[in-house]
Amino acid sequence: MRIVGHRHKLTLVTDVVSSLRRSRCGAAATELALILPLLTTMILAVFEYGTVIYSYSLMQFGANRVARTVAVNRMTPEQAETDVKGSLPGWVRDDVAVTVSQSNPADTNSNLVRVQMSVSAQDATPLALLTRAIPWQLSTDVVMKQELPYVD
Repeated sequence: MRIVGHRHKLTLVTDVVSSLRRSRCGAAATELALILPLLTTMILAVFEYGTVIYSYSLMQFGANRVARTVAVNRMTPEQAETDVKGSLPGWVRDDVAVTVSQSNPADTNSNLVRVQMSVSAQDATPLALLTRAIPWQLSTDVVMKQELPYVD
């Protein structure tokens, strides 16, 4: 049986450490393990905020369309709420708050049609992972002057 000296043990450890440092086995797997969570979060953030922006765009478009339709006397304010909700994506439709009002319905010269919509950003996306961190509201407010009835 041979006894290894203290100095020999130290060189053995430094040799093993330096060979591990030079070795490239598993470097790609380690880099992937470090980068994958960040990359996944970025991809999910792009998808999630893209759907939030898409929902907001449809809210704006729907509010404009409904306000115009009510302003030209083609729809009642009661019909407008269900109509505007029907133009939104399914994940927003049940959670959006819609208010359609008129300032002075009796006077067509001064009547203003107002469509207000709001929904939380968390409800404006089907994913709702990152929007839970900081709660915020999407809201739109469209005001349009009522047009005089068309007389032929």
